[in-house]
Amino acid sequence: MRNIFLITVFAILSALAPANAQHNMIFRFKGEGFYGNEVNSTDAKGMVGGEVALELPQFGKKNWHYSYNFPTIGFAVGYMNLMGTDSISNIAYTYPYFLWPFVHTPRLALNLRMAHGCGMYLDYQENSRHKGYFPYVGVYSAGLTGDIFLATRYGNPLSQWQITFGGNCTWLHDGFISRNTMVMFIPYANFGLKYTPNVYPLPMKHKARSVRHIWGIEGGIQGGVNQLGEEDGDTYYPNLSLNVGLYYPFTNAYRMGFGLDGFFNSAYDGKQRVYSRRYNFIKEDKFKNKIRGGIFWANDVTIERFSAGIHIGFYPYNPIKVPAVDELGYPWPNRLEDFMYWKFVTKYKFTKHLYATTSLKSHLDAVEDFEVGIGYYMADFGSRVKSPFSRISFKKEKEDELKVEGETYSKKPFRHRELFDE
Repeated sequence: MRNIFLITVFAILSALAPANAQHNMIFRFKGEGFYGNEVNSTDAKGMVGGEVALELPQFGKKNWHYSYNFPTIGFAVGYMNLMGTDSISNIAYTYPYFLWPFVHTPRLALNLRMAHGCGMYLDYQENSRHKGYFPYVGVYSAGLTGDIFLATRYGNPLSQWQITFGGNCTWLHDGFISRNTMVMFIPYANFGLKYTPNVYPLPMKHKARSVRHIWGIEGGIQGGVNQLGEEDGDTYYPNLSLNVGLYYPFTNAYRMGFGLDGFFNSAYDGKQRVYSRRYNFIKEDKFKNKIRGGIFWANDVTIERFSAGIHIGFYPYNPIKVPAVDELGYPWPNRLEDFMYWKFVTKYKFTKHLYATTSLKSHLDAVEDFEVGIGYYMADFGSRVKSPFSRISFKKEKEDELKVEGETYSKKPFRHRELFDE
């Protein structure tokens, strides 16, 4: 019934769109189906689903439109049915997504697709493995998609239709702050149609204005809460991180950086847990067990004030080393946790120097925490280091001038400027 409703809404909007299309913007509708499977489940027997979306192609109003080869911003609503699973089988979700065309011709477009949103388990049932978990889920998706235009001549009705296809990977995290949260990884193939009610104005390509290729320094502070297991109940452990890094924009769309991370996690307090036994080797509540230090290498995609990227880090200081087996002899396969981590980091500059940031930290697929925070950005850091006093003025003030509240008053008598005064 739910699928019939979505299809009906999509059909009605497609029929009414030509009459209501604005001549000062372009938008299109998308409908597609997909098939895949959950790779980290032994009882999964496949996944089928569908998605409808409203897409807004960007055609030159901003400089970053040219930098990203006329990208597309979309807003999607979708549905997945996981076949063969007992506790969860139906998932509804919504997210905005970004299409970056690395190939953009009149007949074919190939896009890098990135999406981030939220969803809900529609038929969620508690069991011993996931007892007490919320039915809400974070949705992360990325992949490659293609669009084939059925016609290229302007005015041909077929030019308003496109065949869309591709492959994506969706990562579902159930939104809990417990270390033992359920994570689903679902690769799938998609196929569908797109319809553009209005194809005016036509895109006109111009060369994008290049960003300044200068070093910048950023420093931020983030915080959140976490748990080592669901048995922690109503106890939430604060976590905090500090970071500072140098970044260099190689292009309008990409920058690279490196820097230092400092982590504090109060969950490593020596508490002995029955089910989440991974950190039971910590017997005492010591401050040094809660501190870790890292160095990171950042790769960010930048869009004007916004940036998002993967930061890969290593621990030069990590006092807690997780044993290969727990106290009952069960092995822990994630051996990289002792010396390596990665973060998905987003930043948005709301002033010239201040930015808001979010950070999702993980060791492979074992998520540790999610944090939000604020930071400070200083551009042109390289020239400031080379000439640290270049912005300081040592101009001697004149003795015959009196300065009050920013205005200058002279003791000399006032004289009108003559015609040939310089």
